[in-house]
Amino acid sequence: MKTLKKRLRIGLGLLFLLFCLPFSLVAQAVDQGPTILGGPSKTGTAAAQFLQIGVSPRGAGLGDSYVALVNDASGAFYNPGVLSLINQKQAFFSHTNLPAGIAHYFVSYVQPVGNIGNFALSFTALTTGDIPITVAYKGPTGESFSVSQIAVGLSYSRRLTNMVSFGVTTKFIAEDLAGFDNRTVAFDLGLLYQMGYRNARLGMSLTNFGSDVSYGGKSDLGFDSQRFPMPLTFRFGAAIDLLYSDNNKIWLTAELHQPNDNLRNESIGLEYIFNDLIFLRGGWKIDEEKDGFAESLAFGVGINLSISGINGMFDVSWTQMSYLNDLLRLDRKSTRLNSSHTDISRMPSSA
Repeated sequence: MKTLKKRLRIGLGLLFLLFCLPFSLVAQAVDQGPTILGGPSKTGTAAAQFLQIGVSPRGAGLGDSYVALVNDASGAFYNPGVLSLINQKQAFFSHTNLPAGIAHYFVSYVQPVGNIGNFALSFTALTTGDIPITVAYKGPTGESFSVSQIAVGLSYSRRLTNMVSFGVTTKFIAEDLAGFDNRTVAFDLGLLYQMGYRNARLGMSLTNFGSDVSYGGKSDLGFDSQRFPMPLTFRFGAAIDLLYSDNNKIWLTAELHQPNDNLRNESIGLEYIFNDLIFLRGGWKIDEEKDGFAESLAFGVGINLSISGINGMFDVSWTQMSYLNDLLRLDRKSTRLNSSHTDISRMPSSA
C-alpha cells in the first residue's frame, strides 16, 4: 500500500509538471522576438505595471520565492490555487510606500463555502497624488496631474484531490494615467500540489492573462496612445520543510519567475519559525536584467499574536533595490478562530 501511494504521488507530480509546461511555454513565447521599446528584455512594454508589485512582506522577505509556500489570503495575488486550503474566514492587508511618494495597497478576504470551495475578494490600488507638469525648456506650468490604478478581483478555489488544488481569479482593472484611461479584464490561474514528503509543495501560477489594452486617443498632456500587452507573468516554485518540530520549523523555497516584459529570474528563500510565534526570513533574487547576475537581498520578520479568539499576523520586510531606495513593506493578517488554529502549511496530503 505504501509503495502504491508513493507511486501515485510521483505520478501526480509528473502530471502536475506536464500540466505546467504549456503555461511556461506561453509565458516564454511572449518574451521572444525583436522589439522596438525596452531592448531585448522588453522592459517597459507592458501595461498595468502595478499588478506586478508584490503584496506580501513574507513573500518579499523570502526574495519573492513564494508561489509554493503562500498559505494565506495573499494567495489571491500569488497563487489562487492555495485559497482552498484556508478553512477559516481570513482578511489580509498590506501597504507599501514606493519611491517618489507612490503608495501601493492590497486588501483581500477569503470566505470558505463548505464543500463548494472557497471564494475571495481582493482589491489593489496604486496612487501618486498630484504631480507638477513641467514642460521642456519652459519649466513648471503651475498645473498638475495624478495617476491612479485599481484592480478588483473575485477568486474561486477548490481541492481536486487531497494533494492537488486549483484556483482562478477574474480581475476588473481601471487606470487613469494623466488622462489616458483604460478599463479591462484579466485572469489568473493557480495550482498547488502537496507531494506528501516532508510537506514538499509545488506551486504554479499564470497571472494577468488578458488582451492588449489601449489608453484611448490623445491625453490631457497631448500625447497619442498605443496598444500594450498585459503584464503576463508565469511563476513556478517549490517549498520543503528542512526541520519541523513543535518549537522549531525551517522552510526552504525556490522559484522561477518569467514575466513577458523582462528576462527570467530565479530566487530562493529560507524561513525559520520559533514556536509558531516568531518568524525570521531571508531571500536572494538573481535578476538577469543586469548583466545576468544582479543580486538582490531581502530580509523579513513576523510575529503571530492571538487576542480574544482572533489570530493576528504582523509582517515587515526589507528589500534591496539596485537603483532606487530600499523598500520596507508592512502587512497585517487576521483570522477568526472557532476552536483551534490549523497550520495550513502542514495540511495532510496523503491520498
